[in-house]
Amino acid sequence: MSLELKSKVIEIKENWRDLSITLAIGLMGSLFFVYLELPLPWVIGALFTTTCAAIMGQRMWVPNWLRSNSHLVLGALFGTSVSPEFLDNIVKWLPSMFAVTAYVVLVMPPIMLYLVKVSRIDAVTAYFSAAPGGLLPMTLLGGAMGGDEKTISLIQSSRIILTVLLIPFAFNIFGGYEPTGSVGTGGSFKDLGLSEGLLLLALSMAGFMIARPLKIPTPYLMGPMIFVAVGSVTGFNTAEVPDSLVAIAQWIIGSNIGAMFNNVKPKVVARTLVHGSVTSAFMILFAAGAAALTHLVTGLPTNGLVLAFAPGGFAEMALVGFALGIDIAFLVTHQLTRYFFVIFMIPLCFPILKKLDKR
Repeated sequence: MSLELKSKVIEIKENWRDLSITLAIGLMGSLFFVYLELPLPWVIGALFTTTCAAIMGQRMWVPNWLRSNSHLVLGALFGTSVSPEFLDNIVKWLPSMFAVTAYVVLVMPPIMLYLVKVSRIDAVTAYFSAAPGGLLPMTLLGGAMGGDEKTISLIQSSRIILTVLLIPFAFNIFGGYEPTGSVGTGGSFKDLGLSEGLLLLALSMAGFMIARPLKIPTPYLMGPMIFVAVGSVTGFNTAEVPDSLVAIAQWIIGSNIGAMFNNVKPKVVARTLVHGSVTSAFMILFAAGAAALTHLVTGLPTNGLVLAFAPGGFAEMALVGFALGIDIAFLVTHQLTRYFFVIFMIPLCFPILKKLDKR
């Protein structure tokens, strides 16, 4: 047994009660949202109930590596949805990809100003809290640059939660989206042959093992998605990920996001959530406006553009996009464009941020 696997086994043994409670609470939320026929029930239901339990003082715990392994399932699922027209579409997407970077330049300064002046946090923390680059990357980079990791993670996580909760319901109310009740492409273990299943697993694992040393963002998601997409486009892979496995992955991911509010005082949570919600609402509204404007210029679908601009993480936005029937390749390409632009801006902005903090 490797040291990494051994440490995970020990971690589970020490925290199995908290893990069981968290997953049970998350499962109740998922099943309740399924019963109500709400959008994305397996992830949003688990997210809702575990967040509430964590804020009320119940210790929630789902290890991040379990969430990462769940991303493998979603990466494979998204990979099966990539169409052969992907390469031809890249050229058509260039104007909207430029618009996504312009969105970052326009939306971040007012958010940072609000966080510094109203929330009273330092400029470095404000930058990584305002940056729409994903929870884990921004928290880790912000901490390395001297920012407050807990504040960054709280604001970023509140943004993910608000975005994941609001957008599907907004699509439901204003866009006429009707939940289908399905969580994937209709695949099942019964229809999945042994050789097809092993090939799908091999492609997913190979994608992750290559993506991780290359420092590709969220390698558990992007690696399998790229490799399975190549296999699907070329006809090498024809397998479908079983819906039951997708539901389990979403349940785990939703429970893990809700557990982010563990060990945080209610007063701190309330104050940070207020500021995080205000800034998140502004970013979502700005994203909707930018998507509408970009639609007028490019003619690209507004629904896809809303999620391309939306300030959520790769996995969360891809999950929402898949449920809403939006081209996953389009969505992830724009999310990656924004992510790399945010990373590119850090060394340019950091000296300015440090000067502001010294004042």
